[in-house]
Amino acid sequence: MKGSLIKNYSQPAFLVSFAVLIVFAGGMSYYKTKYGVTIIKKALPLRQSFDLLDEKLLAPYNVLKKSKIENLDVLESLGTEEYMQWLVEDTTVDELSPVRQCSIFVTYYTGTPDQVPHVPEACYTGGGNETKEDLSLDLNIGDVNVAQIPAKVPATCLVFGQKTTEIWQASVTFPVIYFFKVNGQYKGGRRTTQLALGNLTSEYSYFSKVEIKFNGKGLYPDKKQAIEATEKLLRVLLPVLENNIWPEWK
Repeated sequence: MKGSLIKNYSQPAFLVSFAVLIVFAGGMSYYKTKYGVTIIKKALPLRQSFDLLDEKLLAPYNVLKKSKIENLDVLESLGTEEYMQWLVEDTTVDELSPVRQCSIFVTYYTGTPDQVPHVPEACYTGGGNETKEDLSLDLNIGDVNVAQIPAKVPATCLVFGQKTTEIWQASVTFPVIYFFKVNGQYKGGRRTTQLALGNLTSEYSYFSKVEIKFNGKGLYPDKKQAIEATEKLLRVLLPVLENNIWPEWK
């Protein structure tokens, strides 16, 4: 038995594979020393859990509901337990405004996270909807007196609608707007976020997705209304996330 093991380990294929592993490990050590390359990223914890966030900080928005994902399969598919899923209302607009109520869904991934698997394009089309419009844009945030927040935040605006409708049915469409905060930068889409995560010079890594969807009392806003209402909301929400939730990136 012992002789058989020695024979197997002395096979050319095994010796070549072993040599490649040694060279690869040595090469990674060299590049990490010389260029600061890090393949396995360290986790960067949130400043505090989303669950501990003071909802009063979102005023004049009132928090109507805080939802938790009870289905373990859905939670596993999400890939993180760090998230906030809040329904809020803007108390400064009319009761019947289509942007009166808003769903805020923020997720957080850190360490060496999966390569951005969850985007609305995939999630909403699974429920019988299809993407009617797909628009890249810059959200006008302006000066909110927080250094980390740019005046314009890149984002994606999607307009969804039912795949098929009967002639007698009204065609209902609804916009969803989302963007990412990744390793200290704002990114507007999945691909740019993946590229930012691919930076091998940083010791840590994280990304957070912010997803916004408005819905009044039975009414959805059009694309223009949703964009303007999102910009208004983010002037309140982003300083709260930057100052209380997201980690400081240096």
